[in-house]
Amino acid sequence: MSDIALHFDNTFKEYDINVIDGDLERCDGLESAVIISLFSWARADASEIDPGTPQYGWWGDKIDEDGSNQLGSKLYLLKRAKITEETIAKAEDYIKQALQWMIEDKGASDISVNLERNSKDLNRVDGIVTITRGNDTKNLRFNDLWAMM
Repeated sequence: MSDIALHFDNTFKEYDINVIDGDLERCDGLESAVIISLFSWARADASEIDPGTPQYGWWGDKIDEDGSNQLGSKLYLLKRAKITEETIAKAEDYIKQALQWMIEDKGASDISVNLERNSKDLNRVDGIVTITRGNDTKNLRFNDLWAMM
């Protein structure tokens, strides 16, 4: 199965698509699914935000009758947070929650997340998301995670 490849543009600090020979660049779909899951904004619970702050979220989540399927992550809630061990742990939890659907849908058998503060730049958090599918393991590296949010 293939999907449209997404690439991080360091100049604009955002993901974009590439056109090669007049066609969209393709990938195996796993990386694009992870990127969309992590950097789309899941709807925040009222208890997670200040009064009057938008809860955001994807409009398509309203179609889900029981509300159990939600696209995206809540990483954006940490964008303005001070980077501490607690904040990093919360970011790891948000990433695991955002990717849980892959395990539930049998697209992955295991997902692990390892984030750490960059020792040369304390305003930066780098990380690796490891996704296991059967005997295949894929590591996806995210440098400067806070800049991507």
